[in-house]
Amino acid sequence: MNKITKKDVNFVGNNLKALKLDLTYRPIEVIDSIEALVLCIVGKAVAVEQHEDTIRSPSSIFNLPSVIVLKNLVKYRIKTIYCTRENVLSRDMHTCQYCGIRPLGRELTLDHIIPKSRGGKNTWKNLITACKKCNQKKGNRTPKEAGMFPMNKPRKPKYDFLNNVSLVEDIWLNYLWT
Repeated sequence: MNKITKKDVNFVGNNLKALKLDLTYRPIEVIDSIEALVLCIVGKAVAVEQHEDTIRSPSSIFNLPSVIVLKNLVKYRIKTIYCTRENVLSRDMHTCQYCGIRPLGRELTLDHIIPKSRGGKNTWKNLITACKKCNQKKGNRTPKEAGMFPMNKPRKPKYDFLNNVSLVEDIWLNYLWT
């Protein structure tokens, strides 16, 4: 086997991704193409689509995979999306749920629908994004008391492994289930 060194990997600076499928061609996740190449080299997967980019070892040239198929069936696991500041901002599309503005930078805050002082928890159904002005205006009141109602009812989002992928490659569309 040829070894791929860290030095060889460093020149691939474009951070290419690969779509990982299980034995039934069900999409599982998006991984780095280097990780996909390693899975292919060790015999755990087969590349079915490849990027034009290559990676070199002293004696070989490897095409970086774009789509790989694992040689085993992956039991379906429900992934959990944790209720964090970034995930709430992402769910609410970085928009104030009271006035609808999209401020820049860290001008958005998290607002508790039921205030923490009244027993409100840090949960998907109790947190929304609000600009600083609206959050201060609502204060320590419920939406009914303040006369301020969120544009969208807060909910726990469904897990989608493509949420964290900035660019879905065209070739992947042949393998993504709708």
